Amino acid sequence: MFKKLASFHPPTYDGAPNPKAFEYWVQGMEKLFDTLHYPEEWRVGFVGFHLREEADLWWATVRNR
Repeated sequence: MFKKLASFHPPTYDGAPNPKAFEYWVQGMEKLFDTLHYPEEWRVGFVGFHLREEADLWWATVRNR
């Protein structure tokens, strides 16, 4: 399933404080998940992989709680 998602070159999010950029990223990921019929329980893991820089550091902190 991951290879299939990767073949669509999903967007990444770097944690920049730009609400529009974040919303566009979320919408892009949701479109991919809906198109590929990904189960809800798999989405968090895949999204975490597409976070970069500050967003990735934040996710590592949240995930460890």
